[in-house]
Amino acid sequence: MTESKEYWMRRRGFILAAIGSAIGLGNIWRFSWLAYRNGGGAFLVPYFIALLSIGVPLLILEFLLGNYFQGSSVTAFKKIRDQLEIIGWIAILDVFIIGTYYSVVLGWVMDYIGYSAVVAWKDVGAGDLFGSLIANPWLQLIGFTITWFITWITVYKGVSGGIERASTFAIPVLWILSAILVIRGITLPGADVGINWYLKPDWARLADGKVWIDAFGQILFTLSVMAGPLVVYAKYMPRNSELPNSAWITAFANCGFSFFFGFATWGIIGYMMSLQGATTPADLNVPLGGAGLAFVTIPTATSLLPGGIAVAAVFGTMFFVILWLAGYTSLISIVEPVHAALNEKFGTSRKFNVTLITILSYIFGLAFIFRVDLIDPVDFIAGSTNLVWVVLLEAVIAGYFYSLKKLRDYANPYAELKLGEWFDFLIRYVVPIIMGIILVYGLISTDTMSPISGLVLILLIIASTVLAGSKWKTIETT
Repeated sequence: MTESKEYWMRRRGFILAAIGSAIGLGNIWRFSWLAYRNGGGAFLVPYFIALLSIGVPLLILEFLLGNYFQGSSVTAFKKIRDQLEIIGWIAILDVFIIGTYYSVVLGWVMDYIGYSAVVAWKDVGAGDLFGSLIANPWLQLIGFTITWFITWITVYKGVSGGIERASTFAIPVLWILSAILVIRGITLPGADVGINWYLKPDWARLADGKVWIDAFGQILFTLSVMAGPLVVYAKYMPRNSELPNSAWITAFANCGFSFFFGFATWGIIGYMMSLQGATTPADLNVPLGGAGLAFVTIPTATSLLPGGIAVAAVFGTMFFVILWLAGYTSLISIVEPVHAALNEKFGTSRKFNVTLITILSYIFGLAFIFRVDLIDPVDFIAGSTNLVWVVLLEAVIAGYFYSLKKLRDYANPYAELKLGEWFDFLIRYVVPIIMGIILVYGLISTDTMSPISGLVLILLIIASTVLAGSKWKTIETT
């Protein structure tokens, strides 16, 4: 028997949860690096074109699919056409796979909250400290276990009692702490030099196709558009809810956070440049993006802040709390759609599903703890390639196998910003073409593909086929 229907207590809770799903680790350690690498302020041109042409339309589409069909992508695609259910399961299981290694990285962040409190890198160096952490599975287990325990409790308590309460607390705190760090970053000596590297426009880079690929790829990944979390979050909104403007708010809050936090990152990098007499960021010989920025560069920089060890401890801890909150709200949005799909298909309860998902994720996550080198090839297929072609199919399914006009007519009576035929055009033509270009470019330019990537894809398809072929316990009609 399925559980009684759950809802968000307030629209604000839904929007904050959606923002929490979208804001993740990549907003903090990837966006500002991409801006620097791809033309500084000029990068914002393709970035916002990407936001408006594929980001917002896809967010609106996922909100509409979840709310109109009152289900996960599994239920939505099945209601559109029975044979399409497997696509929904591929999306859901892919999200589950992402959670198994995303939680490992989030566990490192949790460990670093403890390291920051004592500025553990002051004697051994940030690079050596990080190296010793990922080389020691038993140390990793501390943060990994704490992270999964908190996530389990949150999702176990339900939509309003767990996810909404967590998001209502975490997202404001995330912004407040980020504002403090930004203020500290931009007021450091030499901060203007780093910020100039972050924002100085190199308009010639706009002629480089890779810049556009990076911008569109970042929008796709940063908004958490993956036919999973946002579809399910919209399911918990009552019918006749405002959805399009909620998508606009989510999109701009997410992208605004990325841009805003970049001032903290590059203010601190500018300060390091001034201390070391570096003329370019590359002269620092430290990572400027990715996990290296978080676990090596920022800790190194905090140990150099004026005020000594106490200040380093405060701002180091603050940075990793920000990073963990961003990842935590994303991780709960990874668990929830898997539960929702299982509940809809088999009628199993939230308590059973969330506990099962947590246990399985924890067990599979151990593989990445003991073999950290597996993260990149699995992420290439689950966190990059699959997301692109699944979202491409999502747009094609909605645009060609269902009526976008029907979805627009459903949303518009309650929409603050009405959907017009521009929405149909973007979903039917622009999104599939751009997703196709990104997919092809990613496949031909990667050096991360490995037998592990192929094995994960094969197992994903087999498992999705089995689940799609299983008998439904219950399914409502729309």
